[in-house]
Amino acid sequence: MNKLRLSIIDTALSLPIRSDLNLLEQCLSSNLVVARSCRNGNCGRCDSTLLKGCVQLRNGQCIKGPSTIALCVSYAQSHLQISHLPLIKSPSHWRCQWQNPSQLLLPAGRQIPPHKGDICAILFENSVELNEVADITGRNIHLLNTCTNTNHSVSLITIDRDHQGQYALWREHQHQRQTLWAHINHATALIAQAAYLQNTNGARYHIEMLQR
Repeated sequence: MNKLRLSIIDTALSLPIRSDLNLLEQCLSSNLVVARSCRNGNCGRCDSTLLKGCVQLRNGQCIKGPSTIALCVSYAQSHLQISHLPLIKSPSHWRCQWQNPSQLLLPAGRQIPPHKGDICAILFENSVELNEVADITGRNIHLLNTCTNTNHSVSLITIDRDHQGQYALWREHQHQRQTLWAHINHATALIAQAAYLQNTNGARYHIEMLQR
């Protein structure tokens, strides 16, 4: 592998990078919590300003700096220099009020809302439904798909589109156990578990690896 480096101007970080993995994956593996959603270069969450260097996009196109690139579809072809990383600064968990099957209401306050296009999971007491944020108007979150669960006690977490894995989140209440969410990665399971633990319903939540 070529010994390449990614320099990030605003943080003075310099990371060793490879040419066979996209830049988003390599930033995440270095514990840099970069904003992301679609993983296809369309949502704009991981867009960054390439100042110097050359990347090859997933479709084979080569881009040289200065230019805007989506980290999730960009592969280093040389040493790279970018101005800053779009790190996640807002919380990934929101306690919401039920409005209707396709609309949730954020609590009053200055909490930064999720973004349009974010992939999200709606956490009901006894189930989890995947969805997408279609639009935000004021405190109203409009969902792309209609929820099938009518339980009004909900939370919303934003998740990576690539959230599949070998873990499951279990709910235990009054000596009964049920699987809330299976085949997710460990990071997603931890976010969901933390969101559920903020509820005071007396239930316990466990993360377990699925048997192969």
